[in-house]
Amino acid sequence: MPRKVTSTSTRDRIVEIARELFAEHGYTGTTIADIARGLGTTTAALYYHFDSKAEILDAILAEPMAAYADMAERATHGRLPPEEILGGYVDFVAETRHVLPLVTADPRIHTVLDERLPRRPQEMVDAIVATLAGPRPSRAALIRAHAAFAVVKEATVAALGSDDELSRADRREIVAAALRALRKG
Repeated sequence: MPRKVTSTSTRDRIVEIARELFAEHGYTGTTIADIARGLGTTTAALYYHFDSKAEILDAILAEPMAAYADMAERATHGRLPPEEILGGYVDFVAETRHVLPLVTADPRIHTVLDERLPRRPQEMVDAIVATLAGPRPSRAALIRAHAAFAVVKEATVAALGSDDELSRADRREIVAAALRALRKG
């Protein structure tokens, strides 16, 4: 049965349906035929728009990967204050919330991210955490920085729930909570 989608172009609809299916069944557990069925078309028609399932995955991940790499670069080399780094991560999580289940659900996606990003995702997280912890951080400072980073991700996902947008008040509260986790004492 075709899924209800809001995108207008066929290519966008394919990406949206594939994202849902990949999150639900995993990348390896979803076939081109499944995506075509979700679109209400044939696999041949789907291949008119994409050469492979991997190309569809690339289309799903391209924008979030670029945004994450940019955010990590600005956070680690832009000399940004912690509130801007954490606020930027809140915005990133809110904007990519539909891709997060996909990324965490299938190990194949981790391989794709490792291959396509300028640095492995964990290296980028480690660099952001090191920036938040400050120069020559103590073990406690590193733990607080990890906690602040986790607060942002988990609290943003929780605040969004089924909502499509994060309110300004929720964003402020999430950043404030992360900053409290980051502070000594």
